[in-house]
Amino acid sequence: PKNLNVQMELPIVKPTSDASVEQLEACFLLMDRLFAHGYRRVQMCVDTQDVRGKRLPSRLGMTQEGQIPKHMIVKEANRDSLIYGMLNSDWDKGARAFLYKKLHGAAAEKANSAIVGKEEAAQEQVDQLREKREAEAKEKEKKKA
Repeated sequence: PKNLNVQMELPIVKPTSDASVEQLEACFLLMDRLFAHGYRRVQMCVDTQDVRGKRLPSRLGMTQEGQIPKHMIVKEANRDSLIYGMLNSDWDKGARAFLYKKLHGAAAEKANSAIVGKEEAAQEQVDQLREKREAEAKEKEKKKA
């Protein structure tokens, strides 16, 4: 996408799953994947009269950014919409960890943080090795010339 921005819709679930952990986790997984792929902003648009729908963005840690009056026509009536959003910087600064902890508990969040730290350290080592090999290859080319 051109602006690295995506609009997420409320997940359609059976009525018994509305406001459930499954719904929250599905949204968490989608947002986690979107931010991992480089998206900078995820937004959700919710009908102002949808009481249950307005709870989900708050539970996800999204910020209410505004209201659009007469945003859509639904069933021949005007629909006002609330706009919620999450930035990648907020996700990285702790929103992801907070949601992970909320879904899986403190012990799982601590273990996940350790795994992520190890993965980042391993990636850093790979990057350093690649840079070292590239520098060595350039040196060999200079010696040949």
